[in-house]
Amino acid sequence: MLSTPSLGHILIVDDDANISELLRVNLKSEGYSVDVVTCAEEVDRSAQGETRLVIVDAMQQPYSGMDLIYDFKDDPQTEHIGIILYSSFKSERMVIDALDAGADDYIVKPFSLREMVARVKSVLRRHTAREARGGNLITFQDLTVDLTTQVVKLAGTPLTLSKTEYAILTLLLKNVDNYVSRIEIHRKVWSDDTAGANERIVDTNISRLRKKLGELGNRIVNRSGHGYMIS
Repeated sequence: MLSTPSLGHILIVDDDANISELLRVNLKSEGYSVDVVTCAEEVDRSAQGETRLVIVDAMQQPYSGMDLIYDFKDDPQTEHIGIILYSSFKSERMVIDALDAGADDYIVKPFSLREMVARVKSVLRRHTAREARGGNLITFQDLTVDLTTQVVKLAGTPLTLSKTEYAILTLLLKNVDNYVSRIEIHRKVWSDDTAGANERIVDTNISRLRKKLGELGNRIVNRSGHGYMIS
């Protein structure tokens, strides 16, 4: 008897055996293939070639679910994989930190299984649509960014951006309508920390970027305590 191809592979990272087993059974019944890992530190990023989504808690572990998100999003091999963080922590700060780190969604425990399945499908739809549009091309109004050639065009005209300005722009475009904190921008763009810990350098470079984008630069907004967003 031939096996039915799955809708995609999902990895669950949680040391709560009851919840992870409920999720595994329900997601498998929806047509996904599912693996469960109890310890976030044991997740092998190099072995996630077929994984489309990671559902992670592990927030009480030394290497936490948040650490896993940062490492997945910093690794070119895994940055495209969708991530849902689910946790018993209910603070707004935790939600903001998770989304800033690169999570696609945040769900508070306890949750309904129907809601979780719906959120899973929503995240996977967004990622599928992004891939269908061409994973190496980002468009926003009349702005296009080719991630392969790093060519940025505004209304068809190439823009000359510094390496830093390009990195900030692509980070914001990958998080349209979501705030990215200054700390996160600094960590992503100045990963070698040669710029020091002064977050004002973020403001300076975004000011330059706004000018180069002309009227479209007005789409980059900032909010105290939240960071920057292109909307």
